This record gives sequence, structure tokens and C-alpha cells, in this order.
Amino acid sequence: MKDTIHLTREEQILLLEVLFRQNYASEILSAEITDIETGMKKVNHNEYKQMIHLFERLKTEEYLGY
Repeated sequence: MKDTIHLTREEQILLLEVLFRQNYASEILSAEITDIETGMKKVNHNEYKQMIHLFERLKTEEYLGY
């Protein structure tokens, strides 16, 4: 399996729009955070903190209906 797929800017934007529209963005972040917390994946502390903050923000905005 290839680690990186090179997408055009337009493809990146489209993918993000679909992930947000389907509410998958927070689910993917949740799975990534769980993998980090259980030791399956390693990231630096700042990246982990950013993920936590983004996850909390996404969940709040989904709850509020933004």
C-alpha cells in the first residue's frame, strides 16, 4: 500500500468537503487519536494536542449544526 497519494488542490478541497458533509472528519480524527493513545501510532505532543483541539471543535460545531 502506498503511503502518500498526490492530489491536486482541487481534489484535496473536494475530499475535505465530502468528509465534512458526511461527518466523517471527526470520526477519522477520533480513530487517529485512539491509535495514538493506545500506542499504535506515534506523533509529537504538539500534533496530538492539535488533533484533540480540532476534534473537540468539530464535535462542538457538529452538535450546534454549523
